[in-house]
Amino acid sequence: MIITAYMLPALYEQKKVSAHDMEEIVRLLAHAPLLYDDGLTIQVQDFMEGLEIELEHEVGRAVIELYELAVQACRPFSEPSAYEQLQDALGLQAELWQAEVLTLAEWMEWLKQIGKGQRKLPEYNFTAMLGNLPEGFMIHDFHDELMYQLEQNSTNAWAIEERNRLYAALGIN
Repeated sequence: MIITAYMLPALYEQKKVSAHDMEEIVRLLAHAPLLYDDGLTIQVQDFMEGLEIELEHEVGRAVIELYELAVQACRPFSEPSAYEQLQDALGLQAELWQAEVLTLAEWMEWLKQIGKGQRKLPEYNFTAMLGNLPEGFMIHDFHDELMYQLEQNSTNAWAIEERNRLYAALGIN
């Protein structure tokens, strides 16, 4: 059993939250921020209203805790371009959670650290690293490129190192 300071990962591990419900909760975690151009106005209610499932009281409190961390993580991003990077990171994290690379507890800790300014979003000069790229190339695209490189050659030291660096920056221990 994993020890976590957060309620939702513990409830999920105890099977008090179904896999289907957890997927819906995570879907909103990645998608609700897309409703806004910056992180200043998003509220917990924006997440909760988007849920297409009914939550029991204990689970509801745990989900609110998750979404409160998400709102706090959005707040520092008043510039639309920086907020777009956060949105991209959240989308990638949702995929990494589904692939069981990122745990919910790790993700929640990352959100908390982003909200408190203790952690920054991953920063890259993609053009210097990869050459000429399409406009709007972001972290999620970079991850896809790294996965492609590793599919072509699973021992590609550069891709392994960059993937590990990216994962660490996204809260994966």
